[in-house]
Amino acid sequence: MMIAEYLRHQVDNCLRIGRSAFDLATAERLRYMAAELQAKAHEIEDDDKTPEPSMMGQHSGRNHN
Repeated sequence: MMIAEYLRHQVDNCLRIGRSAFDLATAERLRYMAAELQAKAHEIEDDDKTPEPSMMGQHSGRNHN
């Protein structure tokens, strides 16, 4: 989760700097970067919430005769 939190902090920074930018192209680029970082943070959180497949019921590779 630390990475997602870091990315969200960077989202806030991009948006803050973008709001104060005089150059419209720079402001647009910062908004775009913020959106990309936000999407990556969501992706990381979703991956963290996905349960690992259960090892139960899988063969260990040994022959049990």
